[in-house]
Amino acid sequence: AHIFQNGAFGEETYLQKKLHTFYAKIEPTVVRIIDRLLKNRFLNGTRPGRFFLKVTGKLLWFLPHGVVIEHDAALRLIDSLPENGTHIAIGPCVCKKSIGVKEEPYVTDMVIMYGAEAYKAADPEEYVYISKEEAKKLLKDFREHNLIHEVFACFKAKKWAFVICNCDARYCMPTRSQLIAGEGVYPGPLYATVDPEKCRGLDNCGLCYTVCKFNAISRDAYGKAFVDFEKCMGCGLCVYRCPSEARQLIPRKNYDPKFLPIEHTHPTLAHSA
Repeated sequence: AHIFQNGAFGEETYLQKKLHTFYAKIEPTVVRIIDRLLKNRFLNGTRPGRFFLKVTGKLLWFLPHGVVIEHDAALRLIDSLPENGTHIAIGPCVCKKSIGVKEEPYVTDMVIMYGAEAYKAADPEEYVYISKEEAKKLLKDFREHNLIHEVFACFKAKKWAFVICNCDARYCMPTRSQLIAGEGVYPGPLYATVDPEKCRGLDNCGLCYTVCKFNAISRDAYGKAFVDFEKCMGCGLCVYRCPSEARQLIPRKNYDPKFLPIEHTHPTLAHSA
């Protein structure tokens, strides 16, 4: 069983695995094309250009799109996977590899379910099967490097969910696309809130502002951190880094999980999604 289906697991088709194996082989070329588009000054620096990028992203709906999740949700997702040893593999960040960035951590592409077999078949020397415990240890290390956990799926369909990307917003194409054009990544089920009584203020601390890659944090009238919940994607890094424990993640109202296997990442919220 290598796909998410009806709150449990199902069997992928031969076509699904072969199609994604083919995509895995051409993905570096796709990434390089997107990188050039996102670096174009007209496209990233003007309203018509950003509109073009947004429309292009919507037309490419069948390519991988992501949902941001917090660290505990990523751990729950790993724990929920079947015990068979071919459900998790790790390989180099496709975005970094494709554009020639060697910065560590480099091996952060955690493919899961049918994606593990597809990417192992496409690049057998780069991808290695790992255990659940190894995967969780890596996820914890990625959090220490302020990487963002994002679950990606093709065709915006849950049964095509295939990877937990651990994204550096400087290089991740979907995250960069989201920041520039508002298309590529969706918010997770939770968002951050601040207790102003505990917050030390941005001038005295500001760690949350530093780690937030989605520009969701600003200064209120008293110098305390303020979270724009519409911009907050729910990665939870600001909560983890806050030294005064002034932040927490709370559920969004009327949340649409899109293609996120929420029964596995947030089982207590699944019934209301």
